Amino acid sequence: MSARDLGRGPVVAIIGGGFSGAATAFHLARLLPAGAADIVVVEPREGLGYGLAYSTADPSHRINVPASRMTLISGQDSHFADWLEQTGAILDDAEAIAANGALYPQRRVFGRYVESYLQPFLFGKTIHHFRSAVA
Repeated sequence: MSARDLGRGPVVAIIGGGFSGAATAFHLARLLPAGAADIVVVEPREGLGYGLAYSTADPSHRINVPASRMTLISGQDSHFADWLEQTGAILDDAEAIAANGALYPQRRVFGRYVESYLQPFLFGKTIHHFRSAVA
């Protein structure tokens, strides 16, 4: 991505594409009128939504609260848990289900969930991912 890929209107720059930066970009893209601004997320990692916390590939690294309490969309507390069910993201992970039935998927799965909601805006050129670090 380069500056040539942007429109001529306002640019919103978000430094960091972990959960907070990705969530900010998602909500701006969702709430601003189409074409109102170019949203640029500066993040060196390949995907947005992972950051340090959710990019680990270690299968023993799990979210530390039940999936039913994690969400990208305020007011929809079961949004992540619903996504897990709809996508089957933990079908092959028996360890994700606690004895009480609560879901604790691998941390990387939460990053994938966030990324999945950014994808339409990335493909639609509303959100631009600039793979770089900021010093």
